[in-house]
Amino acid sequence: MTQVENSGRSGDGAPDRTCFLHIGPHKTGTTSIQDALFDNAERLAEIGVYYPTISGDRAGRQRRNHTPLTRTSNFKADDLLASPFWEELSSKIANIRGSIVISSEHFAETLRPEDVYERVVDFFESRGFKVVAVAYVRDQPGWLNSWYTQDQRNFKSRDSFSAFLDRAFELGLVDPWGYLGRFIDDPRTDVRVVSFERAVKAGLARSFLDAIGVDPAFEIAEPSASNPNLGVKGMYAAQEIMRRVNGRVRSMPNYNQLYERFKKLMRGRDWEKTAYIGFTPEEEALIRDRYKASNDAFAQKFFGADWATICPPRSASLREFDFEGAPDEDRRDVLEVVDQMVHAIEASRADADIVLPPLKGKKGKGKKGKGHGAGAADVARKAHAEASKADA
Repeated sequence: MTQVENSGRSGDGAPDRTCFLHIGPHKTGTTSIQDALFDNAERLAEIGVYYPTISGDRAGRQRRNHTPLTRTSNFKADDLLASPFWEELSSKIANIRGSIVISSEHFAETLRPEDVYERVVDFFESRGFKVVAVAYVRDQPGWLNSWYTQDQRNFKSRDSFSAFLDRAFELGLVDPWGYLGRFIDDPRTDVRVVSFERAVKAGLARSFLDAIGVDPAFEIAEPSASNPNLGVKGMYAAQEIMRRVNGRVRSMPNYNQLYERFKKLMRGRDWEKTAYIGFTPEEEALIRDRYKASNDAFAQKFFGADWATICPPRSASLREFDFEGAPDEDRRDVLEVVDQMVHAIEASRADADIVLPPLKGKKGKGKKGKGHGAGAADVARKAHAEASKADA
């Protein structure tokens, strides 16, 4: 039976207890890796690698990731066990003899404050687990573009790419030294770093198993991409929706329902084939200059090579959807999504308990939107009437 390589054994002959803390960061294939770990949890357990899921706030359902552990509310009390998420995890790992994998891309940001970092590392150490941080690195221009695209897809902000770039620089979002610094400086922990570009070629799931020492003989299927590029039309649609509703989507009680609706409306339109690029050549040069020295130092430390070798650059230039200059068919295609989403958002505002009407059309393709420019009250009344008919 395949075992975890280089796991070692303690004095009593039992396998060492290692916590592979997968911290992402965002937009480095984390969701795909989590899907693979979740789907193969039983097979991995047979070789001594456990993926202990938690229910989080989903009654009766196990999460595919450990994101509830990263919420700031967990760290307000003196004891982590005051959090139902950490208490549940503590119970599930109490009797595990072997390795565990805990994964959330939010750890890259959550663990930056020293007090939070110490509490999390102490949590695993006090239960007999050595902490090994697993993180991915990526060529920053494409990385930031992907991160910005995801923020827009999630209706997170109305920032331009330039404004997002300023914030990324200020917070160090894609600086490996920033999100790995505490692990690197801590003699109690180890760090394993993976090149995202190399991982994509080899397979994200396979690359992760290689990083934690699983024998190459262990076969694992690669999951499909979880969050493809929105494409230029999708980005325009997301930004136009936020403009029309004044950005207020993320705070709505039924945000998750609205977000899923947005994704369904875009299916079957092939928008991802024309990828959105938010940066100009000047901004790309600015990004590369910003990280060049620290990138090369990091790459030499962990890979013994320069940054361009482990994260090959892929130059690109600004690519957006020109609504005014686009053919009528393309404009209608985008407005179908925009109008139906604005319709649903305004309806939800009018009645918090409303059941959204079914989507029009097949595979995300509806009839030509007729709500473009309609007043919010009219849109809400029409949606409420449709919902009532659907419920009858």
